[in-house]
Amino acid sequence: MRNTIIVGLTILTLCILASCEREYPSIWNPNQEFRPNPIITSVEPPEGTFAVIGTVTVKGENFSPVKDENYIYFDGERGTILTATDTLLTVNPPNIAGDSIRIKLRVEGALLYAEYYPYKLVYAAEEYGGFDDYDDCYGLACDTNENLYVSVRSRKVIMVTPDGEQHEYATTSFEKASAMRMGPEGYIYYVNILPYVFRILPGGGSDELFVVLPGGVYDLDFDQYGNLYCGGNGQAIYRVKPDRSYEIAADYTGIDIKAVRVFNGYLYVGGDSSDHKCIWRNQIVSEDSLSVRELYFDWSAHFGTYDIFSITFDTDGNMYVGTDAPDAIIIIRPDKTYTPLYAGVLEPQSYCLCWGNREYLYVNRRSDDPSKKRIIRINMLNKRGAPYYGRQL
Repeated sequence: MRNTIIVGLTILTLCILASCEREYPSIWNPNQEFRPNPIITSVEPPEGTFAVIGTVTVKGENFSPVKDENYIYFDGERGTILTATDTLLTVNPPNIAGDSIRIKLRVEGALLYAEYYPYKLVYAAEEYGGFDDYDDCYGLACDTNENLYVSVRSRKVIMVTPDGEQHEYATTSFEKASAMRMGPEGYIYYVNILPYVFRILPGGGSDELFVVLPGGVYDLDFDQYGNLYCGGNGQAIYRVKPDRSYEIAADYTGIDIKAVRVFNGYLYVGGDSSDHKCIWRNQIVSEDSLSVRELYFDWSAHFGTYDIFSITFDTDGNMYVGTDAPDAIIIIRPDKTYTPLYAGVLEPQSYCLCWGNREYLYVNRRSDDPSKKRIIRINMLNKRGAPYYGRQL
């Protein structure tokens, strides 16, 4: 009797539970339509481009012409889509770098990603040489082997090899060098605002006094004849011969000279007058003669009170000016139009510019914030620097 009751209750319970079951709709809709899956056929430029500031063109099929319906990733980091059609996307890549980056594209309404592999992205600018908050760097020079020499405010010159390793190269008589240049026979010449030019002996170790000038000098550069031109607060350009004799080569009365660079038969000079900042130039007429200066670019008219710290050139004749303006390096083209170098990537102030032998432009970025004071290596990709005659003689 007891067993019969238990069996009856069990059957009743199962019946109750069965009556409580609900029918749930299926999540699969056999009538739902999907977009065709995207396909990437090519990515340009094929050799790669810069992170952040470069533009990548992605070509293929089944993209959305609505820009915000496309999602593109570089090794999982999302890029910024600038324009879109059903067969082409233009994209700013994210701030990552590598030789084997995987690109993935998702389009709203499609089931599968498109992939492209491998692709190359490089940093436009990165910290270089292992300097930190406690290093106080000033002048830069680079030799023909791409060794970078950095003056540090501790009477030292540090050599950074092409693989980024630091080596103590020399001790200096002055606490620091405001500017340095490679010179003939492996000497490194340097100045530090005072009326002296020193040079570091080939192979490093120590320095020696080269010449005493009538006025202080802040920057220096060699011409094709082996002459060393120096300028600073002496209100003149001094020409120093290889035999250590010197003379006033050009009058710059009333001008505090901050930057000196020889390019294509001219000596370019950046500096301050009492109320104006300009870039002038003197033609190098001969081994012993400069023309009267002429105004090359009115800096204050375009950049107000921001300072000129350093000048260099590329082989196309574009001038690069290191400054404390928000755009830390300004490119002045031969037609006097100008543009920032890598807008939004570089931070001021660009105290010293030094071009290497290949695609790298080295910058001493100084700042009141110790965490910002660094040596920066900028990848100029297809650009090359104009000759530094001192390191070629």
